[in-house]
Amino acid sequence: MKNENVNTKKDAVRENILTIAQDIFSKYGYKKTTLDDIANAVRKGKSSLYYYFDSKEDIFQEVIKKEADILRQELSKVLRKDTDPEDKLRDYILTKITTYRQLANFYNAIENDTAAVSFVESMKATYDQEEIRMMKRILLDGARRGRFAIQDFTLAAIGITTAVKGLEMPLSAGTYKESDLEKSVDAILQILCYGIMKR
Repeated sequence: MKNENVNTKKDAVRENILTIAQDIFSKYGYKKTTLDDIANAVRKGKSSLYYYFDSKEDIFQEVIKKEADILRQELSKVLRKDTDPEDKLRDYILTKITTYRQLANFYNAIENDTAAVSFVESMKATYDQEEIRMMKRILLDGARRGRFAIQDFTLAAIGITTAVKGLEMPLSAGTYKESDLEKSVDAILQILCYGIMKR
């Protein structure tokens, strides 16, 4: 029982450090943030951080995993909804970009490679594969219901996720970040689903 309380307290302190570090990393980036910055914000000595984490890189890695989990959970909620495939596709893209806008560290690690740490590349690869699987599920559901006509589901899923990835930067932090996200997503979906040919 005593060990359980110690572990619960350790987990709570660890989670608090991650929450504060998440905020600091999002403001200053990985390279400019120091362990001293995190220790001061947490009101602990730098050496006591080593009780919970191995290094600054370890803290950053956990922050990125935490943010990736948030995105994964939000997208999984969309997949579980019992909606038409077209609505699910729209919801997926909208949720992805809306959530992405809120996850500064994950966004910077994926888009800008601000962290010169080895785990980012393997995390990107894992994340990309997860996204393709999620998109494929939506497309397969649409085909089963007779709504989508797709020959190669993997290729279609790769194409759509790549297109959405290309939109994340302009819709999250670039030229169109102030635009009405729903209207932007609807405009892109029109192109993705119906092409640019005049009908």
